Amino acid sequence: MVEQPGAKTAIVSSKELGTNCWSSFRFIRGLRCPRVFQCKYPEKKTCKAVQAELAYLREHSKQLIEEIKTNAKASIKQLENDLKK
Repeated sequence: MVEQPGAKTAIVSSKELGTNCWSSFRFIRGLRCPRVFQCKYPEKKTCKAVQAELAYLREHSKQLIEEIKTNAKASIKQLENDLKK
């Protein structure tokens, strides 16, 4: 059992602590674990860091897409100006 009463606080049962991973990233929503890609523990299925990493990657991909669109528009305008000359 894991409860999260605050943003950086988690109340964890002894059953949850009696596992392989004791990292705080596992219990607190929104924290990204630096070991999430190499994790071999079975607790990864319930790890909050996995969801945080997915949310980060989704947001980062949206930002990259917007950056690509902006750069593409600027390149097109530059090419149009070059062709007019």
